[in-house]
This record gives sequence, structure tokens and C-alpha cells, in this order.
Amino acid sequence: MRDKKRKWQRRFIKNVFESSLDKKKYFSKIMLNDVNLINDKNKYLPKYLFKYYSPTSENILTIKSQRLWLSHPKSFNDPFDCNIGYDSENYDKSCLIKFIKENGYVEESNSEEGFTLNDENRILRSRLGDYYSMYNSIENYSDAKRKILESKNKEFQKKVWEALYTKQQHIDYKIEKLKNINIRVACFSELERYDEFPNQIVMWSHYADNHKGFCIEFDLEFLKKDIVLSLKDPDFYHESKNEYLSERNVAIIKAGLFPIEYTSNRINIPVTKLNKINIDPSGNITYDSNIDELFYKAFVVKSANWNYEKEWRIIVDGQISDYYDNRIPFPYIKTIYLGCKANKELISTMISIGDEIGAEVVILKMDGKKFKLESTGTRSY
Repeated sequence: MRDKKRKWQRRFIKNVFESSLDKKKYFSKIMLNDVNLINDKNKYLPKYLFKYYSPTSENILTIKSQRLWLSHPKSFNDPFDCNIGYDSENYDKSCLIKFIKENGYVEESNSEEGFTLNDENRILRSRLGDYYSMYNSIENYSDAKRKILESKNKEFQKKVWEALYTKQQHIDYKIEKLKNINIRVACFSELERYDEFPNQIVMWSHYADNHKGFCIEFDLEFLKKDIVLSLKDPDFYHESKNEYLSERNVAIIKAGLFPIEYTSNRINIPVTKLNKINIDPSGNITYDSNIDELFYKAFVVKSANWNYEKEWRIIVDGQISDYYDNRIPFPYIKTIYLGCKANKELISTMISIGDEIGAEVVILKMDGKKFKLESTGTRSY
């Protein structure tokens, strides 16, 4: 059931970018221009989400100020996370075919000194991937390339390998530049049933400093209501600025909130689109929203090895994140849970913060009989 519920996000992202005629507009700008797109998400959104924190001063101050820190994916513990892939074998094949066409053909009698027309046809007909079947007589591309090059002289082999290596270095440089794209993320965990929370000991261990930290329960019921932007852009410059920002903050949060789809396949950028990405003299990449669509899809897909996290994410464009210094207002704290190894100073501090912001504080301990957590007491505001 959970997997079926997760299948809508890639389709939703595709519809958003296809709805805009201006291919230079970023995700949030498109969404804010059409709140109907945002409200289409109502039926998919959770009522509560949980976020685990280590007990650092920065995290404590973020909760006190009721803000949400937006991280850059480069800081994530999984190098595959939010990282667009590409079919390197397909790219290598396209580069080799281009090399052959640019350098021309040699006669069969001189086949050691260059590629023949037969070599090109053999490369063109070759199949990609490692899949093998006794019924599949089509030659594998890697095998075809290796055998063809082995039939050439050393000088020509060196020329081909250097050309392919240069192309590979260039494409790897593009991919590395794409990793630096300024899109920010905040991560949460969902509980399908509320009684699952006492069993989340792995999440406490991984993300709350081995149970020394805390976990925040956010009440997001308000997101299930239709977004209405009653104030217009000129209101930002008058006394209605705070209300204007508040309306749009809620819309941006709702627009960027997605569940993670756990799968074995990464989001890949097609070779044709990869070739169209340009890097200017300053080292900046240029592209249109067709690439942004792939980015957003990559941000909502994760390896199936992480499916125990039941993750949701808020994805925010860099322009908006920069405006808030990567700390977007997020005053939706319902409950503060304190880990079973939280020290007295943290407990005292978080109780004080709970009183200040109107949140319930729950102190946890290890269950004496089972591998789960239980409450030692609740401090209500």
C-alpha cells in the first residue's frame, strides 16, 4: 500500500515543469503562479512528520526560533542521494561512434590503422548492458569495442583511448558541477501508525546522536487545506509584508513536500540532454527546466536500502532558501521528544523551549522488557 501511495510524485513533478511555457522558471516560481497545482497534493500529504536532531547548539536554537534548516545534499551521508546518474556505457558508445564519423574510414587492407565501415556497423549493432541470454546473439558493446581495438596498432589504440578519456573527463566535470546546484532539502520520517514511534530506535541511533538528542513531531494538518494567495506582489512592499511572506511560505512548503520513493534504479540524465549542458568561462553551468525536472525527480528517489526511514522531504529552490539564510520559518512543532540518553541540561533547556513555543515535551527511556522506548513523563505547556 505504501509503495502505491508513493507513485505520484514523479508524475506530479513532470506535470509542474510541463505546465510552464517559460523554461527558465524554477520550480517554486511555477507553483506560486498556479496554486491549483499545489492543491492537487492535498490527498497525498501526511498529518504528522518527525525529524530527529543531535543536541547541538545550532539545532536547539533552530527549534527555539521555530525555523527549519535546509541542507545542501552534498552534506548527506549517502553519496548517491540527490545525485543524478547517467548511462556511462551509452555515452561511451555515442562518443566512439562520433569519433569514427569524424575521423573517417580506412580500407580493410589498412584496418590496423583506423576504423573500417564494418567496425562502425559492428559498434552500432552492439547491445548495451550486461544482460545475457542464450537466445541473444547480439554482441555486447564492451566486448565489441575491446576486440576491435585489439586488432588495431598501438598508436591508433592510444589515439582512441585518449579521445574517449578526454570526453569522459569532460562529462564527469559536468556531473560534478551539477552536484553543486543550489537546491536545499529538509528530511523527515513518517509513521503510518502512531504506535510505531516507540520502535524507532535505529532512527534515534543514526540521527539523534545515539539517543542523546531529540525528535520533533510536526503537525502538518494545515497543509491539507487549499492554498489561497490573497495578497499580491505589491503587498510585499507595504505593511502587509509579513502576511504576504506567511502565505507564500506555506505554499512553498506544501509545493516542495514529497515522500521518498525507494527503488533500485537511479534517475539518469539522457546523453542528449547531458551534451546540451554548457559550462561558461566562469565555470557555471547553463541549462533549462528540463534538467530541473530531472533534479527534482532525483531528489525524491533513494536506494531501497534506506526504506526503513519512511522519509519525506521538503525541497526548496536555492533562491528562496538564500533569502532565509537556509532557515525557513516552520512554526508547526507539536511535540518535543527527548532521547533516553539526553542529559539534564538538554532536558531543562527543551522543557523551557516547549513552554515558550507551546509544545508538549516527552522524556523517553528504554523499555525494561522489549527493544523499544517508553515515556517517563510528559511536560505540557
